[in-house]
Amino acid sequence: MAIGPTEISSPTSAGFLQTHQLIENQSILIRDEIYGEELVHEPVLVELLQSSEVQRLKGIAQHGVTGLFGLTPRVTRLEHSVGACILMRRVGATIEEQVAALLHDISHTTLSHVIDHALCKPGEGSYHEVHKTRYLKTTRLPDILARHGVSQKSFEEELFPLVEMPSPQLCADRLDYALRDGVSFGKLTMEDARRVVGSLKAFPSATATRRLLVLDDPHIALILSRAYINADNEVWSSPAHIDICQRAGQVIGELVEAGSVDDMVLWQVSDAEFWTLLRQVANPKQLRAIDRLEKEGIPEDNGLRLPHGAKIRTLDPDVWQRGGKQPAPLSIVLPTWGSERQQYILSRSQHR
Repeated sequence: MAIGPTEISSPTSAGFLQTHQLIENQSILIRDEIYGEELVHEPVLVELLQSSEVQRLKGIAQHGVTGLFGLTPRVTRLEHSVGACILMRRVGATIEEQVAALLHDISHTTLSHVIDHALCKPGEGSYHEVHKTRYLKTTRLPDILARHGVSQKSFEEELFPLVEMPSPQLCADRLDYALRDGVSFGKLTMEDARRVVGSLKAFPSATATRRLLVLDDPHIALILSRAYINADNEVWSSPAHIDICQRAGQVIGELVEAGSVDDMVLWQVSDAEFWTLLRQVANPKQLRAIDRLEKEGIPEDNGLRLPHGAKIRTLDPDVWQRGGKQPAPLSIVLPTWGSERQQYILSRSQHR
């Protein structure tokens, strides 16, 4: 049956590479430049995608202040979360796994990891992870899952290895931001990103008790892994990018500690709204720091060191070639990658 024009909403942007379109109020058509079209019709996913809690992520840039200021492409937490969910759908994951992927970043605050620099205590994990349970209690999300018969375990993405795995293995979270950032930073061509998606499998099957995300082409796995460390070197663990986030975090931390900003606001406003709020409550010294952040942008890298606790991100995806019995890390399939990866880790460690 054809869908009449009045039954289809206009596409809305979810971020840099993705749009959403509501159809007959029963399904959502996702158009993603990397993954193509994905029609989501499962009631729990449709309701979650339309919820204010998930839609909030559209106002949050993956890269905090650099995304807010346009210094990096404005990839959003929403498009990344939906992208991770799409990857789960492509490998035949369960609805609980798809929900876990969609909600894995649900407690991210405004300005993403900038808030870690502002409010995390030494030795703590990311601020949004530490305060996830606290945030979820303020939302309708537990009720939505219960109404659709989906386990509350879906809030614990670490229980689902296809969604979250320790570095440097593949998981939906790591793979989506590798592809999305790789393309948007110019480290990975769109053609190669799509080849990675075409190479993706759940091994040994989508229904097996113990399964891994694997790639079936070592050549495309190598292209992805090199793009990943290039993105890490030039953006994610760049001392210059970390410096601007640390300086923004210092201002935010001071204002929260002084009581000028209620930390619950971190889950209530977009990046742009939060930045406006900071300007309204900052003292003259803090306003000068804010002005400097806006005007100077990313500083020169000369003399800046990588902070001691900064992550060094690498990828060593499992590769399974047809006919093989078991997948193996790319560093085993291509030992030269193992050496290249270790050399990168060493070079970054020496930059601390």
